[in-house]
Amino acid sequence: MNGRYAILAFFFLCVFVLGCAPIEYSVVIVDASEAISEAKVAGASCTEQQLAKLSPVTQNTAPESGTEVASTENDDSSLAGSPMCSAPYEYYSALEFLSKAREEVGYSDYQAALKYARQARSFAKKARDIALNMGQERGREHE
Repeated sequence: MNGRYAILAFFFLCVFVLGCAPIEYSVVIVDASEAISEAKVAGASCTEQQLAKLSPVTQNTAPESGTEVASTENDDSSLAGSPMCSAPYEYYSALEFLSKAREEVGYSDYQAALKYARQARSFAKKARDIALNMGQERGREHE
C-alpha cells in the first residue's frame, strides 16, 4: 500500500512540474510585451523614413553629389515631429525574439520559448533605457 502512494505522489509531482512551463511562459511573455511597449513609447522604434536614412544600403545607392533629384518634400521636414530613433537594433531584436518565442510555443517547446521571451524582455529593457537616456541628453542640449 505504501508503494502505491509513492507512485501516485510521484505521478502528481510530475504533472505539477510539467504544468508550470506554460504558466511561467505566460508571465514572461506578458513582461516582454510590456517592455516592448514601454520601449516604443520611449522612442526606441523608427519610422520607415528614419530606417531608410540610417541604412547603409540606402546611403550607398544615393545619387551622386551634384545630381538633382525631383522631390516634393524636404528631408528635414519629413522627419519633423516624428519620434527619435534611439535604439533600433535593440527594439527590433526584441520584436524578433518575441515572435520566435510565440513560434516555439506553437511547437509546444516551452523551454525554448522561455529563452526567447527572456531575450526579448532583455532587449526591450535595453532599448527603453537607451531611448530614455538619449531623451535626457537631448533635453540637456536645449538648456
